Amino acid sequence: MLLNITASATHKHPATDLGYLLGKHPERWQQKPLSFGTAHVFYPKISPECCTATLLLDIDTTREMRNRRLDHQGRNANVQAGFDQYVTDRAYVAGSLLASAVAKVFGGAMNGKCPQRPELVEAVWPLEIELAAVSVRGSADLLHEVFEPLGYQLSYQQVPLDERFPSWGDSPYYHLRLRNTCTLQRAVQHLYVLLPILDNRKHYFVKEAEVEKLLAKAKDWLATHPKREFITRRYLRHRRNLQRDALAELDATTPPTATEKSSEAILARKTPLHEQRH
Repeated sequence: MLLNITASATHKHPATDLGYLLGKHPERWQQKPLSFGTAHVFYPKISPECCTATLLLDIDTTREMRNRRLDHQGRNANVQAGFDQYVTDRAYVAGSLLASAVAKVFGGAMNGKCPQRPELVEAVWPLEIELAAVSVRGSADLLHEVFEPLGYQLSYQQVPLDERFPSWGDSPYYHLRLRNTCTLQRAVQHLYVLLPILDNRKHYFVKEAEVEKLLAKAKDWLATHPKREFITRRYLRHRRNLQRDALAELDATTPPTATEKSSEAILARKTPLHEQRH
């Protein structure tokens, strides 16, 4: 699983300042052990004009299967899933595992912290983000719908199921490139929130604390996003009570439109009786 972040120089800052923001020295290969594998960070391109940081995520699918992940009833969700957890594409495509790795490896950049050069946090960069394989549950239009309102220009190539058998058609995987001019913090936050909603398969059970995590990373831009209801629904794994809480917090930051009011009313009417009793 591969993620490339490329920054171009501005009139104020050389591209190599990307290393300060990410908290990773451009001339060192660095590793970080994770509960589901190992994250490697290195810089294949280093120059004052252009600098690329690469996150290579090596996932141990056996360890991921054996991790004890409880569902809402206290059962081991991995055991319930059976062999499906062993035969999986999660080790190769960008999704919630990559989002978790980004939060752990580039947490300082995502939270707007740069102790050595704090002035770089607000610096605006011409950025290019490359994702080797992104799984999309839905059509390619979803990529445009979630990224273009945030100012991204995107290009992608759909990967065939098998090049030897063209009649099998295309796979749900895309080689994706994103370009935008923004702060690195904003770009990393976008990846953290949007990658899990593209394939709609989080690797852990979503609890109430997930609403706070979503708002902490996306409150500034999600409130006005035209797909905010879709994003919150998938990010919170279709838990309507959590989606209502998230939308209510977002509405507190912007005046609600007639469409948003109607959507909230629909959500309220469809609340299951079991949840109402709780």
